[in-house]
Amino acid sequence: MQAFAFRSSRITAAFALGLSVALSVPAIARDATAQDMKFSFPLACSLGEDCWITRYMDRGEGLDVADYTCRKNTENSHKGTDIAVANMERMRSGVPVLAASNGTVLRFRDGMADISAKKQGADALKGRECGNALILDHGNGWQTQYCHLKRGSLKVKEGDIVTAGDTVAQIGLSGETEYPHLHFMVRKEGLDIDPFDGGAFERGCSTDTKGLWANPIPYQKSILLPVQFGAGAPTSDTVWESGAPTLSISSEALILTARAFHVRRADLWHFEIRDPHGRLFLEKKKLINKDRQFHFQYFGRKKPKGGFTPGIWTGTVRIAPNSGEPITQITKIEVKP
Repeated sequence: MQAFAFRSSRITAAFALGLSVALSVPAIARDATAQDMKFSFPLACSLGEDCWITRYMDRGEGLDVADYTCRKNTENSHKGTDIAVANMERMRSGVPVLAASNGTVLRFRDGMADISAKKQGADALKGRECGNALILDHGNGWQTQYCHLKRGSLKVKEGDIVTAGDTVAQIGLSGETEYPHLHFMVRKEGLDIDPFDGGAFERGCSTDTKGLWANPIPYQKSILLPVQFGAGAPTSDTVWESGAPTLSISSEALILTARAFHVRRADLWHFEIRDPHGRLFLEKKKLINKDRQFHFQYFGRKKPKGGFTPGIWTGTVRIAPNSGEPITQITKIEVKP
Protein backbone atom coordinates (compact mmCIF):
# COMPACT_ATOMS: atom_id res chain seq x y z
CA MET A 1 0.00 0.00 0.00
CA GLN A 2 1.40 3.39 -0.95
CA ALA A 3 0.62 6.99 -0.21
CA PHE A 4 1.58 9.96 -2.33
CA ALA A 5 1.68 13.65 -1.49
CA PHE A 6 0.63 15.65 -4.54
CA ARG A 7 2.87 18.46 -5.73
CA SER A 8 0.37 21.25 -6.09
CA SER A 9 0.53 23.73 -8.95
CA ARG A 10 0.60 27.33 -7.80
CA ILE A 11 -1.47 29.80 -9.76
CA THR A 12 0.40 33.06 -9.98
CA ALA A 13 -0.06 36.57 -11.30
CA ALA A 14 1.90 35.46 -14.35
CA PHE A 15 -1.38 34.13 -15.72
CA ALA A 16 -2.70 37.59 -16.34
CA LEU A 17 0.65 38.89 -17.57
CA GLY A 18 1.01 35.94 -19.93
CA LEU A 19 -2.17 37.03 -21.70
CA SER A 20 -0.96 40.61 -22.03
CA VAL A 21 -3.69 42.25 -19.99
CA ALA A 22 -2.69 45.42 -18.19
CA LEU A 23 -4.32 45.46 -14.76
CA SER A 24 -4.27 48.20 -12.14
CA VAL A 25 -5.21 47.29 -8.56
CA PRO A 26 -6.80 49.99 -6.38
CA ALA A 27 -4.51 50.52 -3.41
CA ILE A 28 -7.23 50.68 -0.77
CA ALA A 29 -9.86 48.39 -2.30
CA ARG A 30 -10.80 45.48 -0.08
CA ASP A 31 -13.84 43.75 -1.58
CA ALA A 32 -16.21 43.83 -4.52
CA THR A 33 -18.08 46.77 -3.05
CA ALA A 34 -20.41 47.14 -6.00
CA GLN A 35 -22.45 43.95 -5.93
CA ASP A 36 -23.67 44.57 -9.48
CA MET A 37 -22.64 41.28 -11.04
CA LYS A 38 -23.72 37.66 -10.80
CA PHE A 39 -21.92 34.69 -12.32
CA SER A 40 -23.20 31.30 -13.42
CA PHE A 41 -21.16 28.14 -12.84
CA PRO A 42 -18.45 27.98 -15.54
CA LEU A 43 -18.55 24.23 -16.28
CA ALA A 44 -21.21 21.96 -17.78
CA CYS A 45 -21.14 19.38 -14.98
CA SER A 46 -22.93 18.41 -11.78
CA LEU A 47 -20.93 19.61 -8.81
CA GLY A 48 -20.25 16.79 -6.36
CA GLU A 49 -21.15 14.13 -8.93
CA ASP A 50 -18.81 14.52 -11.91
CA CYS A 51 -16.84 17.64 -10.97
CA TRP A 52 -15.45 18.99 -7.70
CA ILE A 53 -13.97 22.20 -6.30
CA THR A 54 -10.42 21.21 -5.45
CA ARG A 55 -9.05 24.56 -4.38
CA TYR A 56 -10.52 27.92 -3.37
CA MET A 57 -9.01 31.40 -3.50
CA ASP A 58 -6.41 32.18 -0.83
CA ARG A 59 -7.84 34.81 1.48
CA GLY A 60 -5.18 34.61 4.17
CA GLU A 61 -3.10 37.75 4.58
CA GLY A 62 0.62 37.48 3.94
CA LEU A 63 1.85 33.93 4.54
CA ASP A 64 -1.40 32.86 6.21
CA VAL A 65 -3.45 30.36 4.18
CA ALA A 66 -7.26 30.43 4.37
CA ASP A 67 -10.21 30.05 2.04
CA TYR A 68 -13.34 32.19 2.34
CA THR A 69 -14.63 30.08 5.26
CA CYS A 70 -11.28 30.55 7.08
CA ARG A 71 -10.48 26.84 6.50
CA LYS A 72 -7.40 25.74 4.59
CA ASN A 73 -8.82 24.29 1.36
CA THR A 74 -6.46 26.42 -0.72
CA GLU A 75 -2.76 27.24 -0.97
CA ASN A 76 -0.73 30.39 -0.49
CA SER A 77 -1.15 32.93 -3.32
CA HIS A 78 -3.90 31.00 -5.11
CA LYS A 79 -5.99 33.61 -6.93
CA GLY A 80 -8.93 31.62 -8.25
CA THR A 81 -11.23 28.62 -7.94
CA ASP A 82 -10.14 25.19 -9.24
CA ILE A 83 -12.84 22.83 -10.54
CA ALA A 84 -11.69 19.32 -11.47
CA VAL A 85 -13.13 16.33 -13.31
CA ALA A 86 -12.52 12.72 -12.30
CA ASN A 87 -9.87 11.63 -14.78
CA MET A 88 -8.21 12.07 -18.15
CA GLU A 89 -10.86 9.99 -19.90
CA ARG A 90 -13.52 12.44 -18.77
CA MET A 91 -11.37 15.33 -19.99
CA ARG A 92 -10.83 13.69 -23.38
CA SER A 93 -14.58 13.14 -23.78
CA GLY A 94 -15.05 16.92 -23.74
CA VAL A 95 -16.32 18.90 -20.75
CA PRO A 96 -17.67 22.31 -21.88
CA VAL A 97 -16.33 25.45 -20.22
CA LEU A 98 -19.09 28.05 -20.08
CA ALA A 99 -19.10 31.84 -20.09
CA ALA A 100 -19.97 32.86 -16.54
CA SER A 101 -21.75 36.02 -17.67
CA ASN A 102 -22.52 38.06 -20.77
CA GLY A 103 -19.39 39.66 -22.16
CA THR A 104 -16.80 40.17 -24.87
CA VAL A 105 -13.69 38.11 -25.55
CA LEU A 106 -10.73 40.29 -24.54
CA ARG A 107 -7.78 37.90 -24.92
CA PHE A 108 -7.19 34.21 -25.59
CA ARG A 109 -4.35 31.73 -26.05
CA ASP A 110 -4.41 28.31 -27.70
CA GLY A 111 -1.90 25.76 -28.99
CA MET A 112 -0.33 24.49 -25.74
CA ALA A 113 -0.32 20.71 -25.33
CA ASP A 114 -2.39 18.93 -22.69
CA ILE A 115 0.58 17.51 -20.81
CA SER A 116 1.17 17.34 -17.06
CA ALA A 117 3.48 20.05 -15.73
CA LYS A 118 5.52 17.27 -14.12
CA LYS A 119 6.64 16.16 -17.57
CA GLN A 120 7.44 19.69 -18.80
CA GLY A 121 9.01 21.46 -15.85
CA ALA A 122 8.46 24.98 -14.54
CA ASP A 123 11.00 26.60 -16.87
CA ALA A 124 9.16 25.40 -19.97
CA LEU A 125 5.92 26.94 -18.68
CA LYS A 126 7.28 30.24 -17.35
CA GLY A 127 4.96 33.07 -18.35
CA ARG A 128 2.42 30.56 -19.67
CA GLU A 129 1.30 28.94 -16.41
CA CYS A 130 -2.35 29.52 -17.27
CA GLY A 131 -1.99 27.32 -20.34
CA ASN A 132 -4.58 27.73 -23.08
CA ALA A 133 -6.74 30.49 -21.70
CA LEU A 134 -9.46 33.04 -22.20
CA ILE A 135 -10.36 36.41 -20.65
CA LEU A 136 -13.88 37.82 -20.92
CA ASP A 137 -14.75 41.46 -20.27
CA HIS A 138 -18.18 41.97 -18.69
CA GLY A 139 -18.20 45.75 -18.46
CA ASN A 140 -18.09 48.04 -15.42
CA GLY A 141 -14.61 46.79 -14.55
CA TRP A 142 -15.56 43.10 -14.31
CA GLN A 143 -13.53 40.33 -15.98
CA THR A 144 -13.35 36.55 -15.77
CA GLN A 145 -10.40 34.34 -16.73
CA TYR A 146 -10.41 30.64 -17.66
CA CYS A 147 -7.16 28.61 -17.51
CA HIS A 148 -5.88 25.11 -18.45
CA LEU A 149 -8.20 24.78 -21.45
CA LYS A 150 -7.88 21.86 -23.87
CA ARG A 151 -5.78 22.56 -26.93
CA GLY A 152 -7.92 23.29 -29.98
CA SER A 153 -11.14 23.50 -27.98
CA LEU A 154 -11.59 27.29 -27.91
CA LYS A 155 -14.73 28.29 -29.80
CA VAL A 156 -14.31 32.07 -29.67
CA LYS A 157 -11.86 34.76 -30.76
CA GLU A 158 -11.02 38.30 -29.69
CA GLY A 159 -13.98 40.62 -29.99
CA ASP A 160 -16.64 37.90 -30.00
CA ILE A 161 -19.72 38.61 -27.88
CA VAL A 162 -20.85 35.78 -25.61
CA THR A 163 -23.90 35.13 -23.46
CA ALA A 164 -23.84 33.53 -20.01
CA GLY A 165 -23.88 29.75 -20.47
CA ASP A 166 -22.31 29.78 -23.96
CA THR A 167 -19.67 27.10 -24.51
CA VAL A 168 -16.34 28.87 -25.00
CA ALA A 169 -13.90 25.92 -24.69
CA GLN A 170 -13.33 22.59 -22.94
CA ILE A 171 -11.54 21.65 -19.74
CA GLY A 172 -7.94 20.56 -20.33
CA LEU A 173 -4.46 19.92 -18.92
CA SER A 174 -2.46 22.76 -20.45
CA GLY A 175 -0.11 24.97 -18.46
CA GLU A 176 1.02 24.53 -14.87
CA THR A 177 -1.23 21.71 -13.73
CA GLU A 178 -0.95 17.99 -13.07
CA TYR A 179 -4.63 17.06 -13.24
CA PRO A 180 -7.54 18.07 -15.52
CA HIS A 181 -9.29 21.11 -14.12
CA LEU A 182 -10.48 24.64 -14.80
CA HIS A 183 -8.84 27.51 -12.95
CA PHE A 184 -11.53 30.22 -12.83
CA MET A 185 -10.77 33.82 -11.82
CA VAL A 186 -12.91 36.92 -11.25
CA ARG A 187 -11.63 40.52 -11.23
CA LYS A 188 -13.20 43.88 -10.45
CA GLU A 189 -11.14 46.83 -11.72
CA GLY A 190 -8.01 44.68 -11.55
CA LEU A 191 -8.64 43.32 -8.05
CA ASP A 192 -8.93 39.54 -7.75
CA ILE A 193 -12.33 38.73 -6.24
CA ASP A 194 -13.64 35.55 -4.62
CA PRO A 195 -17.05 34.75 -6.16
CA PHE A 196 -18.09 32.80 -3.06
CA ASP A 197 -18.49 35.89 -0.90
CA GLY A 198 -17.21 38.88 -2.86
CA GLY A 199 -14.08 39.21 -0.71
CA ALA A 200 -10.68 40.06 -2.18
CA PHE A 201 -7.51 38.01 -2.63
CA GLU A 202 -5.39 37.85 0.57
CA ARG A 203 -7.52 40.50 2.32
CA GLY A 204 -8.90 38.27 5.07
CA CYS A 205 -11.49 35.53 5.19
CA SER A 206 -14.15 37.32 7.24
CA THR A 207 -16.28 39.70 5.19
CA ASP A 208 -19.79 41.08 5.29
CA THR A 209 -20.13 41.04 1.50
CA LYS A 210 -22.41 38.79 -0.53
CA GLY A 211 -21.47 36.02 -2.92
CA LEU A 212 -21.44 36.59 -6.66
CA TRP A 213 -22.85 33.26 -7.81
CA ALA A 214 -26.26 33.50 -9.49
CA ASN A 215 -27.15 30.23 -7.72
CA PRO A 216 -25.50 29.51 -4.36
CA ILE A 217 -22.75 26.86 -4.51
CA PRO A 218 -22.26 24.73 -1.39
CA TYR A 219 -18.84 24.60 0.23
CA GLN A 220 -16.99 21.32 -0.35
CA LYS A 221 -15.09 20.53 2.82
CA SER A 222 -13.73 17.09 1.90
CA ILE A 223 -13.68 15.42 -1.51
CA LEU A 224 -13.40 11.71 -2.26
CA LEU A 225 -13.25 11.22 -6.01
CA PRO A 226 -14.78 8.12 -7.62
CA VAL A 227 -12.78 5.05 -6.59
CA GLN A 228 -11.60 2.56 -9.18
CA PHE A 229 -10.23 -0.92 -9.73
CA GLY A 230 -7.19 -1.85 -11.76
CA ALA A 231 -4.70 -4.65 -12.32
CA GLY A 232 -1.68 -2.65 -11.20
CA ALA A 233 -0.58 -0.09 -8.66
CA PRO A 234 -1.04 3.53 -9.80
CA THR A 235 1.82 6.02 -9.83
CA SER A 236 1.87 9.79 -9.71
CA ASP A 237 2.01 9.69 -13.53
CA THR A 238 -0.97 7.34 -13.97
CA VAL A 239 -3.29 8.10 -11.05
CA TRP A 240 -5.41 10.45 -13.19
CA GLU A 241 -6.08 7.78 -15.81
CA SER A 242 -9.38 5.92 -15.54
CA GLY A 243 -9.64 2.50 -13.93
CA ALA A 244 -9.88 -0.77 -15.82
CA PRO A 245 -13.33 -1.47 -17.37
CA THR A 246 -12.98 -5.21 -16.65
CA LEU A 247 -10.41 -7.68 -15.32
CA SER A 248 -9.83 -11.38 -15.94
CA ILE A 249 -9.33 -14.28 -13.57
CA SER A 250 -5.69 -14.29 -14.66
CA SER A 251 -5.04 -10.57 -14.03
CA GLU A 252 -1.80 -10.05 -12.13
CA ALA A 253 -3.52 -8.23 -9.26
CA LEU A 254 -6.74 -6.65 -8.06
CA ILE A 255 -6.10 -3.09 -6.86
CA LEU A 256 -8.58 -0.57 -5.41
CA THR A 257 -7.48 3.08 -5.63
CA ALA A 258 -8.87 6.12 -3.83
CA ARG A 259 -8.05 9.80 -4.47
CA ALA A 260 -9.07 12.70 -2.29
CA PHE A 261 -8.64 16.45 -1.89
CA HIS A 262 -8.60 18.46 1.35
CA VAL A 263 -7.13 15.54 3.32
CA ARG A 264 -6.53 16.25 6.99
CA ARG A 265 -4.42 14.72 9.73
CA ALA A 266 -6.34 12.04 11.68
CA ASP A 267 -8.74 11.30 8.81
CA LEU A 268 -9.41 7.55 8.76
CA TRP A 269 -9.50 5.79 5.38
CA HIS A 270 -11.26 2.41 5.28
CA PHE A 271 -10.84 0.09 2.26
CA GLU A 272 -12.99 -2.97 1.67
CA ILE A 273 -13.08 -5.43 -1.26
CA ARG A 274 -15.76 -8.11 -1.56
CA ASP A 275 -15.85 -11.03 -4.00
CA PRO A 276 -18.83 -11.94 -6.24
CA HIS A 277 -20.39 -13.92 -3.37
CA GLY A 278 -20.31 -10.90 -1.06
CA ARG A 279 -17.54 -12.36 1.08
CA LEU A 280 -14.92 -10.03 2.49
CA PHE A 281 -11.77 -10.49 0.40
CA LEU A 282 -9.61 -7.69 1.80
CA GLU A 283 -9.94 -4.92 4.39
CA LYS A 284 -7.54 -2.17 5.40
CA LYS A 285 -7.67 0.97 7.54
CA LYS A 286 -5.23 3.85 7.21
CA LEU A 287 -4.91 6.83 9.56
CA ILE A 288 -3.64 9.95 7.77
CA ASN A 289 -0.63 11.44 9.54
CA LYS A 290 -0.57 14.97 8.09
CA ASP A 291 -2.61 17.50 6.12
CA ARG A 292 -2.44 17.21 2.34
CA GLN A 293 -4.13 19.08 -0.48
CA PHE A 294 -4.26 15.87 -2.49
CA HIS A 295 -3.61 12.28 -1.51
CA PHE A 296 -4.04 8.92 -3.17
CA GLN A 297 -3.93 5.50 -1.61
CA TYR A 298 -4.28 2.02 -3.06
CA PHE A 299 -4.83 -1.43 -1.62
CA GLY A 300 -5.14 -4.87 -3.16
CA ARG A 301 -3.69 -8.32 -3.62
CA LYS A 302 -1.75 -10.22 -6.24
CA LYS A 303 -3.43 -13.03 -8.17
CA PRO A 304 -4.17 -15.99 -5.89
CA LYS A 305 -3.52 -19.57 -6.92
CA GLY A 306 -6.17 -20.49 -9.44
CA GLY A 307 -6.91 -16.82 -10.24
CA PHE A 308 -9.67 -14.48 -9.13
CA THR A 309 -13.26 -15.66 -8.84
CA PRO A 310 -15.22 -14.62 -11.95
CA GLY A 311 -18.17 -12.31 -11.43
CA ILE A 312 -18.86 -8.83 -10.06
CA TRP A 313 -16.45 -7.57 -7.40
CA THR A 314 -17.25 -4.61 -5.15
CA GLY A 315 -14.87 -2.02 -3.75
CA THR A 316 -15.81 0.45 -1.02
CA VAL A 317 -13.76 3.32 0.37
CA ARG A 318 -15.03 5.29 3.34
CA ILE A 319 -13.28 8.35 4.76
CA ALA A 320 -14.14 9.38 8.29
CA PRO A 321 -12.78 12.96 8.55
CA ASN A 322 -11.31 14.16 11.82
CA SER A 323 -14.30 16.53 11.78
CA GLY A 324 -17.44 16.36 9.69
CA GLU A 325 -19.56 13.66 8.10
CA PRO A 326 -18.05 10.46 6.62
CA ILE A 327 -17.92 10.19 2.81
CA THR A 328 -18.14 6.95 0.86
CA GLN A 329 -17.51 5.84 -2.71
CA ILE A 330 -18.41 2.41 -4.10
CA THR A 331 -17.33 0.83 -7.37
CA LYS A 332 -17.86 -2.51 -9.08
CA ILE A 333 -15.90 -4.42 -11.70
CA GLU A 334 -16.49 -7.61 -13.62
CA VAL A 335 -13.82 -10.28 -13.50
CA LYS A 336 -14.21 -12.38 -16.65
CA PRO A 337 -13.29 -16.07 -17.00
